[in-house]
Amino acid sequence: MIAFVTSCWLVLSGMLLHPTQETLCELQWNPESERIEIAFRLSLADEERLMKEANATLSKSGKRDSEPTNGKKSSVDLKPQQLAFGRHMTFANDDACIPAAKLENAAKYRWVGRREEGIHVWWFAEYEVSKPKDGEVKPPNHVRCDLFVDTARKTVHPGGHGPHDAFQNTFVILGHPVPVSAVITPREPVAELKWPD
Repeated sequence: MIAFVTSCWLVLSGMLLHPTQETLCELQWNPESERIEIAFRLSLADEERLMKEANATLSKSGKRDSEPTNGKKSSVDLKPQQLAFGRHMTFANDDACIPAAKLENAAKYRWVGRREEGIHVWWFAEYEVSKPKDGEVKPPNHVRCDLFVDTARKTVHPGGHGPHDAFQNTFVILGHPVPVSAVITPREPVAELKWPD
């Protein structure tokens, strides 16, 4: 009996102590604005880490969101949330989906706002798709998210194995009769986006 209780305790404690982190990102293409509308849910702890990282980068770069001068804002002023998106989420039209330059990528995001929900927070933004030479704007068909790559690399895992899929970002594409999703992990940081017709 003692062996059974001890075994159950070890299995349960291993499951409870097993590191997991996840986000949920809902994407919807808006053909009128030619932007991707983003609702991104993350933990408050992840938000704090991202804001700290973004504020440090903005302080170094001098691109911090500031008060308007002469009633106008400079086009290079960025909010920390825009930089967090620009640093960790890239949209592209090829399956390699190479990470974009973070400041240039961050400028494509328009911050809308945030809403707390228990131990999570929702971030709302829009992503402006670059206009191609032919003038017809289409949503990108791939996304890269490397939000947990460094965390997974530094985390000691039970049993000593390497980074695994306990760190994941789920992307849900809205607009289909049944929402379509894609999961991104540190091992597989790029996913195909299947937009509705």
